[in-house]
Amino acid sequence: MTAYRDIKAGRRLIWTGIGLGMAIALGIAVASFASDEGTVLTSMAFFALMVLPAALAYLALDRRPSLLTAAAMAALVQSVLLLTSGLGFLQLVPAILWYLAGQKRPRPAAAPRWATWGRPLLAAATVLPLLVLFVHLDPMCTVTDADGTVVSSGVDTNAPSGWGFGFGTSGSSSTDSDGVTRSCLSNTIRPWESALSLVVSAAIVGLAVRWPTSNQLLDGSSPVGTRRGSDEPMGSRH
Repeated sequence: MTAYRDIKAGRRLIWTGIGLGMAIALGIAVASFASDEGTVLTSMAFFALMVLPAALAYLALDRRPSLLTAAAMAALVQSVLLLTSGLGFLQLVPAILWYLAGQKRPRPAAAPRWATWGRPLLAAATVLPLLVLFVHLDPMCTVTDADGTVVSSGVDTNAPSGWGFGFGTSGSSSTDSDGVTRSCLSNTIRPWESALSLVVSAAIVGLAVRWPTSNQLLDGSSPVGTRRGSDEPMGSRH
């Protein structure tokens, strides 16, 4: 009975973490869309990359118990990278929930031999979609008159803040003798960057789907229709 309660408690922790992870991803996507340069494609890219830890946790429920550790690692990595974002920092909560869920298993489920290094690599890979969004410096320049009127605004390939491949952001600002100010900041996310980020996120989910399944479920029991300790269907003979 105690083992059964542990199993139920572990699954509740997992689903609570998944729900919270999806809510965080949705909040960041909405915040991205509400920004001055927000687009639907960019919001989709942010949602896809932020929901990756929850996706790994969900897949862990289907005979991939070792993925639960990868989900917790991925959420932890994202929370560290997004310390400046309140919602991003909340990823620590599902990470803790999934770690605690792993401790609720009555017996450790079998993991692939290479899971020791495969899980941290998969968790680290969830950062790639975020890096892709900022892989190219795209200066957004604004020209403002002396009275504060914005004359023009748009991406300028010849801006001093740079136009080319490189991580991070850079900026430049200058004011002429007439008081006209030209400011450029290279943090614009272009449509092709958003599309590429979505592709990378989908590829990571594809890798997780291909993660070897075990004959033990997350709670340590055998799936329906198989013998305990074997992947062989019940009733089959050699």
